[in-house]
Amino acid sequence: MSRARLPISSMLMAPPLLAILAFGLAPLIVVVVWSFWSWDPVTYWIKPDLSLAGYAGILEAGRWTVIVSTLIKAFGTALLCLLIAYPTSYAIHFLAGRRLNVILMALITIPFFTSYLIRSFSWRLVLGRTGIINEWLQGIGIIDAPLDWLLFSNFAVIVGLVASYLPFAIFPLLLSMRRVDPTFLAAAQDLGAGFWKSLTTILLPLTKSGIFAGFLFVFVMVVGSSTEVQMLGGAGASIVSVMINDVMRVANYPMAFAISTIVLVVIFGLVLVGNRIFGLASLFEDQSP
Repeated sequence: MSRARLPISSMLMAPPLLAILAFGLAPLIVVVVWSFWSWDPVTYWIKPDLSLAGYAGILEAGRWTVIVSTLIKAFGTALLCLLIAYPTSYAIHFLAGRRLNVILMALITIPFFTSYLIRSFSWRLVLGRTGIINEWLQGIGIIDAPLDWLLFSNFAVIVGLVASYLPFAIFPLLLSMRRVDPTFLAAAQDLGAGFWKSLTTILLPLTKSGIFAGFLFVFVMVVGSSTEVQMLGGAGASIVSVMINDVMRVANYPMAFAISTIVLVVIFGLVLVGNRIFGLASLFEDQSP
């Protein structure tokens, strides 16, 4: 019977496997290979001559600083999202009733029905010189003049990024919390463990895969984002995706692919290290008996 089922399972696995290879892996291989090819200024296209010119160009014109600042922004935004997402997920899963649970999930999801552009622009109306925050602070007498650093600054960019990608930290945390056996927490309470003891010794260790998944999802989304930086960071603000777009405009494709390859290496390294330390794969394992 197992011999008869094997070909059927292989046939069912083939289409999704081919789809993953075609739409996921193949473009990445092309990006990495073309990053080592040469750019022909005559034809404005890539020619298959091995070259490291794309990577060397990253060290020019301060491009590497944009990569570093992007990774710092992504790291900081992911940490901030986790600090907000963990208590939010805890409240949704453990404290909220069924109806409130649905309402909270809807409030988290509904902003995604609008575009990133509209959501980022709306923060201009909140953080601008005549925005809600400046008007309120002046109204209650805390400041005499509008705070200029609220908008077109790194502060505004981080606010926009956290607002945009917070749900990507909440959903993996909710998934990991739903996999925690409630009898563990009940047993801890019966043995006299308080909230913080149960949190640090039971809940945090059992949800570490969700914590890292939330961090990783936000990190990756921020590295690939551009709208928030362009709308809230001002004219001089830049990020990796904006820099790649600028390089592509002058048809220097090997350099654009070299920048993308470096980002891919960082992300894949993060996934491997995180899976080793936090057990990322366990978040998607089947726990059915």
